[in-house]
Amino acid sequence: MIYLKDIVKTYNKGKSNAYEALHGISMEIKDGEMAAVIGTSGAGKSTLLHILACIDGYDSGEYAIDGMELGKISEKQMAQVRNEKIGMVMQDFALVEGFTALDNVMIPLDFAGRQHRRKRKERKERALEMLELVGMAEYADKQTNNLSGGQKQRVAIARAIANNPSIILADEPTGALDSATTKEIMKVFRDLNEQGRTIIIVTHDPTVAEECSRVIRIEDGRIVKQETPC
Repeated sequence: MIYLKDIVKTYNKGKSNAYEALHGISMEIKDGEMAAVIGTSGAGKSTLLHILACIDGYDSGEYAIDGMELGKISEKQMAQVRNEKIGMVMQDFALVEGFTALDNVMIPLDFAGRQHRRKRKERKERALEMLELVGMAEYADKQTNNLSGGQKQRVAIARAIANNPSIILADEPTGALDSATTKEIMKVFRDLNEQGRTIIIVTHDPTVAEECSRVIRIEDGRIVKQETPC
């Protein structure tokens, strides 16, 4: 499903403070895999994730999803791939605090392309289904600023899967959570993975990485090791 070959990413290219964040990254993520990308701060994890999420571009190399090389498509097509195939979960939840849990989950449904947009009643039903899936249906009408960290992350996951993406990318999704809540959130990810979704989790936490089927270690912008946890 996901294929990267010799990906190079340089910030401030052509300037005196140019910095090469990724130095020829190559990897493959198969359909239905749950992989962790692990490394210390500044290793290049978030840069790699932003490229995978089609949020950021790259200078050279190849990146393909389902055989479509993303370096050869338009910005409009890139946005379509991002909206239809990829769901993002962030460490800080990135929820609209004045909205209810239901309103937050409906956001990607409200902004879906015209050909995929549902009627409002259908969008609401879909959002409620996603909240039910992550154990948050009873909090649908509660404003997110009144939820705990773990509850907010569950809402964020529900929002990420609202458009039924095949790929879920998570950037330090347990970084702001305690150990007990981390276990609960990782169970949600495992359940989603068992349903067939491909999941990539960027983390610095080895206990989170151990929950995944493969661990990809990155240091100084290079993949240095790939292994299967015992």
